[in-house]
Amino acid sequence: MLRSQKALNFRAIWTITLIAALICSVSLVWMTFQRYYQAPLVTTQIPEGISINKIIFPAVGICTNNRISKRAVTELANALLKEKRNEKYNQKQMLSMLFGLGLLYNLQMDPNIVDVMELHQTLGEYDVNELMKNLTPKCEDLLLRCSWNQNPMPCSKLFDFRLTMNGYCCTFNYLRSSDVMFEESTDARSTDMYMYGNKSSFDFDQGLKVLLYLEEDDDFFYNTPLNGAQLQFSDAYDFPDAPSGSFSMQIVSPHVKLEVLASASFTEASRDIEHVSLKLRKCLFFDESSYLPFYTHSDCLLKCRMSFLMEKCNCTPFNMPKIRNTKTCDLTDVPCLKKYHAQSTTVRPDLEEIPPELELDLVGGGISCPMCYPTCSKTTYNYDYTNVHIFPDHVNPTPVKDKIDWLHGANFTGTSIVHVKYGSEVADCYGQNVIMKWFDLISNIGSTCGFVTGFSFVSVLEFVYFYTVKLMRDYVIRRRRERRIASGASTPAQFDHDSRYRPIYWNEITGPKGSRVENQF
Repeated sequence: MLRSQKALNFRAIWTITLIAALICSVSLVWMTFQRYYQAPLVTTQIPEGISINKIIFPAVGICTNNRISKRAVTELANALLKEKRNEKYNQKQMLSMLFGLGLLYNLQMDPNIVDVMELHQTLGEYDVNELMKNLTPKCEDLLLRCSWNQNPMPCSKLFDFRLTMNGYCCTFNYLRSSDVMFEESTDARSTDMYMYGNKSSFDFDQGLKVLLYLEEDDDFFYNTPLNGAQLQFSDAYDFPDAPSGSFSMQIVSPHVKLEVLASASFTEASRDIEHVSLKLRKCLFFDESSYLPFYTHSDCLLKCRMSFLMEKCNCTPFNMPKIRNTKTCDLTDVPCLKKYHAQSTTVRPDLEEIPPELELDLVGGGISCPMCYPTCSKTTYNYDYTNVHIFPDHVNPTPVKDKIDWLHGANFTGTSIVHVKYGSEVADCYGQNVIMKWFDLISNIGSTCGFVTGFSFVSVLEFVYFYTVKLMRDYVIRRRRERRIASGASTPAQFDHDSRYRPIYWNEITGPKGSRVENQF
């Protein structure tokens, strides 16, 4: 009696221990799964970083604050005055009328300055992009001297006249293949594209140097009410557009030397994170989006804004890339663009509850672009600016032998100098990967179960064997036995399950009853 009581106590303790271990094991496994699915990514910094000469140099744009050349608009006015429809205007009236073209740059202008419909009729048939491109001050008038990585070079070999958010500007290292079409095919852009483009190294005299001539006698319309020019930076493959990100800007005042120290940060994401749901990792690779053939965060936001304007105004502004089979907004579309300007430049964050501090109600709630996630692998830049005043009266008399090579013979009256270079020898480098891979997850679960309950892969096989194969075999044997009993079979039970034996009878040993075996000897 005492022994059976001890056995019962032991079984109770063993059952409680087993249940507690099972609960503990399930809890730990659940926590492991939660960690895997809720925080699946980890970003680590590579201590040694990456050499700056392996990072592509940012795209640099130089745009005069005077967006319309007085000489060019005067030529246009004289040409329009020859048209029969414009006989009622003189040159002064025509120039005053053409000042209204500034509405295509600055939608915040007073619309009463000019009648846009009258100006539209005065111009007749015109292509907005060609018109504004012809009226913009040219690079050959703005850029006097240039140098790249200590090598003096003609500015025309370094800079192109390309479209930006500020209209047509002088751009360096801007590698987008076309201003005409927004969407580029994967043939035009690939993962190897970042191997190309201009690169620089860390040194006092490296980088891009430009001598600008900021003449004021050609001023007609200022987009920004400041003398000088805008210096803008962006990723080499992204369209320079402030609301879409990947953009930085600084004003270059007359008679200054502006030194820009750029620092880069490179993030490379492992392809192993692709299996993680988009909602958790919150980033896209270049070939993952159906919205763009080659995905970048900046291009996605830009296309989203352009689609919004297409829906509202049935056109896109001239200072945005073109989408196939769409109209470029002209002067007749200015009222619509003005109405939706604030909303189109404000992208609403993809949050369940929008903080009231953002005051999105003031801009019509902004626009929603839920398809636009950050790019998984990217290069970002930061810039520090230093201004030093230049006194042309003191610099011009300097002997030629005392001037830097690329500035020999330069006249510094009405000029400014821009020097863009890297501020450090090493760029910050980060790697993004899953916090654990699938085999790490299985290993963690197996270790937990094995330590707490003794559960292992072999236990799984035994469990499967005993509850499938063995159970089915025993069931089949039992069914056969029941059928034989039901049919009155006389085969002894001990031979039912083994076909190697058969029953033998006494007569087979002794022979028929009464028979004798005679000795023949």
